[in-house]
Amino acid sequence: MPYQARLAAKCLRQGGLIAHQTSTVAGIAADVHSTKGLRQVQKFKQRVAPFLLLADSKRTALQQAVYISPRLRKLAKTSWPGAVTLVFRAKKQLNPVCYQKGYIAIRVDSDVQTRQLAKQCGGLMLSSSFNRRGQAVMPLHRQSRIRFHRYIRMLLPSQQSPSGKASTIYKVTSKTVIQLR
Repeated sequence: MPYQARLAAKCLRQGGLIAHQTSTVAGIAADVHSTKGLRQVQKFKQRVAPFLLLADSKRTALQQAVYISPRLRKLAKTSWPGAVTLVFRAKKQLNPVCYQKGYIAIRVDSDVQTRQLAKQCGGLMLSSSFNRRGQAVMPLHRQSRIRFHRYIRMLLPSQQSPSGKASTIYKVTSKTVIQLR
């Protein structure tokens, strides 16, 4: 793992926030196990919940599921790593900001650095797009870091070029798959 990524992982584990690049759009991230980090994401995003989780692997992501239906297994196999977020009923073993009515939104991103960061956070990392309520996603510029220095401890660009397009979201239930976005 490159030096900058190791610093970002350390920052996350200490309860800090980073602005980072995923394969889709720039995001803001916190360690899912850090109450301090999760509160900072809520303040930055100006909302309470729910938030996306980024996983280091398909296995880690599917371990969150209450039940792995054939539909969920197939979508995970064909979509991850990639720009697809799956929403499914999950075990309640994480902070409540990760859930909405018992469902969790999770993605195994195609960006290797993003997966490595998630691994450094125990396999899961809380993430959301790098924007404030009602505003466009911001680029990872030094000016953004300066403007939001109260929240963001560091910027971590990626070697990959992002698509600039939000992920496709599928809600998977025991009986159906519904495309939400």
